[in-house]
Amino acid sequence: MSKSDDRRREEKERLWNEVMHKNRTYESTEASEEITLTIGEKEKEKAKERDTRDILKSADKAMDELNRILQKQKKDLDALATEMKKTSETTIDPSLMDLDRLEADLRRDYGTPAPKEEVRKVKNPESEKIFDDIYNAVTSKIMGQKDAIRQMITAFRRPYVMGEEAGKAKNVILISGPVGSGRHEAVIQMARSLYEKQVFISDEVYTIDMSRYTSGAQEQIFLQDLYEALSGKGSVICFEHFENGFPAFLRMVDSLATTGRVILSKRYVLSKGILVENQTGLVKDSVDSLSAEGKYLIFITSQKPSKVQDAFGADFMYHVLDTVTLKPLDEESVRLIIDQQAEMLEKKAKENLKIDIKVGEDIRSWVASHFDKTQGAQAITANFYDFYVSLSHAVLSADFKAGMPVSLKVAGDSPVAVFGEEKEYRLSRSKNSMEEIEAVNAELDEIVGLDMVKDYIRSLQAHIAMQQKRREQGMKTAEVSKHMIFTGNPGTGKTTIARLISRYMKAIGALSQGQLVEVTRADLVAQYVGQTAPLTMSVIKSAIGGVLFIDEAYSLYRGKDDSFGLEAIDTLVKAMEDNREDLIVILAGYKKEMAGFLESNSGLKSRFPNLIDFPDYTGEELRKIAVLQAKGKGYAVDEAVYEKLEAYFNEVQSINAAEAGNGRLARNVVEEAILKQSDRILKDPDADMSLLIESDFNFTVKVKPPKAKESPSLDDLLKMASGQ
Repeated sequence: MSKSDDRRREEKERLWNEVMHKNRTYESTEASEEITLTIGEKEKEKAKERDTRDILKSADKAMDELNRILQKQKKDLDALATEMKKTSETTIDPSLMDLDRLEADLRRDYGTPAPKEEVRKVKNPESEKIFDDIYNAVTSKIMGQKDAIRQMITAFRRPYVMGEEAGKAKNVILISGPVGSGRHEAVIQMARSLYEKQVFISDEVYTIDMSRYTSGAQEQIFLQDLYEALSGKGSVICFEHFENGFPAFLRMVDSLATTGRVILSKRYVLSKGILVENQTGLVKDSVDSLSAEGKYLIFITSQKPSKVQDAFGADFMYHVLDTVTLKPLDEESVRLIIDQQAEMLEKKAKENLKIDIKVGEDIRSWVASHFDKTQGAQAITANFYDFYVSLSHAVLSADFKAGMPVSLKVAGDSPVAVFGEEKEYRLSRSKNSMEEIEAVNAELDEIVGLDMVKDYIRSLQAHIAMQQKRREQGMKTAEVSKHMIFTGNPGTGKTTIARLISRYMKAIGALSQGQLVEVTRADLVAQYVGQTAPLTMSVIKSAIGGVLFIDEAYSLYRGKDDSFGLEAIDTLVKAMEDNREDLIVILAGYKKEMAGFLESNSGLKSRFPNLIDFPDYTGEELRKIAVLQAKGKGYAVDEAVYEKLEAYFNEVQSINAAEAGNGRLARNVVEEAILKQSDRILKDPDADMSLLIESDFNFTVKVKPPKAKESPSLDDLLKMASGQ
């Protein structure tokens, strides 16, 4: 034993004897007989003078006294350390300054429990008045859902009326309703009100997104999150997206709901408050089960109860004592939310931005007609948040002067803030749908060729607009699969079109975000067992709301023995089904290779009905692309070169378009011409620096004919996709 350990042990024993006159409970010595610790006569006399009965009546009082002494000693040691630091004569043994460690050791050595954390006194809501007050508070925050809030009140009050069953959850509640109806916010407001009424000791609401855990390799992560929620102060745990959850973890959650506990398949221990798998055999205080006692387990879904039963089973539904159903927002509810948000905007603008504004009827009507109906109240809140941010930008600008009058109005179908008499600031931070559609159409028009591809993209708008009208009229909708396969040689514009599709689909309301996530096999397939599914799911989640573009998709399948690639494909197929309303997957690659890829998974064929072939560019199209490329770089191509350029491109394309690169060929030709022009200009400074002439271009054909191989036609691919 080191010298510092001896000193720490002696100090603990001295402190314990000073307070308790008590021996240690378990530490043994080399001697065979028990050693009794004693104190000096002087200390005994001092002890007699104190009223030992008040100190020794209970271990709790003794620990209070010990804590007082420890704190005093800590102050003395801190003062001594400061003094010694000034003189630099010596240093203090850090082991003696670790009072937290010393206190923990004392509790361990002498069997004294840690002081109990102060617990908030909780009321027992025996009367209906408390819940009536809570109902009024929640309905003032959640508009248009009075029936649902009343159902929720009943669900939270139930255990106080029925009583609680030992070892089980206080209640299991199912909350259903469309996205944006206020499901999560209603739970948060309910917990907050119950806390304010001293029914709960905390207003924390834990949310576990079951779609985050996609394979057995994530078991420890899932159990850590679940343990944190079950052991926290908050009384409410919400489970969402369980329809897409990993089966093994769904069974654990099902067990919590039906039996009140889940038996762990492995032995776990707590390390710094985190649940970790035990790797060292038997340990003290191991965790082998988790309990839902004292918790409300809430399951939030936008699906029908039958879908919930598909995920958990009939026994789970039997234990759901309360079902809360939120309805889509009606016009009255929308108006109430808009009025509430308008009032909040006026208040924040006055308090924080120091400007007086009034949100008039024209602004309120604009929000009512432009907010994203699929997102409900969240979209309305987002609109007013944009207004507030835009106002802050205007106030921070150099154009704003203190005291300047500010008014809000709608101009050109866009809300604006007018500062002073003339200066206008746009309040909406993003383009509206029509503006974005026009912008995308303009970019499509600028793309050379691909007329069939453009026509297909534009045809989607009419279909989606019609389905939206049918939905608004309460009629059934006929959703079509929007997943696509792009075939064609490199440089034919597949990635460019995919990017425009993502923006276009967002503008017409088919996607919620409109981002393009471009990946290859390396981004989806991991190197080790159990890692591919989580990796693939993480990529898919980043693409939800937009387009997932998988270039050279056929590389995902390298034969029947490629278990990692097959796992990625299986994960992709399932995720496409689970997120079919807000995700478009585009597979891109060569015709022949894509044909083989479609055969790797039976689910692929039916999920990709839209097969679009990108033809190789003609010589004329490549000449137009080259002119545009040069223009974008600040150069012009002499028209006298047009004919020779087209002839050159036609010859190269006829030999080997795939190797030539199509659009990349045009870019390479222009960049090479710019380099040659630089040499020419240095020799002739008076020449036009912006003009590319014939002598700047190299018309040498460098490509070689491809090796002979069979390539399936587009008709062949279409037949394969349809299962013929």
